[in-house]
Amino acid sequence: MPFSFEISKPQNIKSTLITTRQKIINSGGTFSGDDQSGKFTGKGVEGIYRVGNSAIIITITQKPALYPAAAVKSAIENYFK
Repeated sequence: MPFSFEISKPQNIKSTLITTRQKIINSGGTFSGDDQSGKFTGKGVEGIYRVGNSAIIITITQKPALYPAAAVKSAIENYFK
């Protein structure tokens, strides 16, 4: 079941997304998008993001059943920091 959460928008969103892209790709995942929206995959997790005025809104669209939502959220937050 999909779930969403927010991360505070950093000052330099473009730089943050470049770093996020590299972290996800270096972990064997995929990342596509820009400073407005995009999608990512890795380790059985699929998600999308949208950049709002004050936050990055992340929606996990698919995850392995054995992965707790809290663990997925924590891992994705680390990629976007």
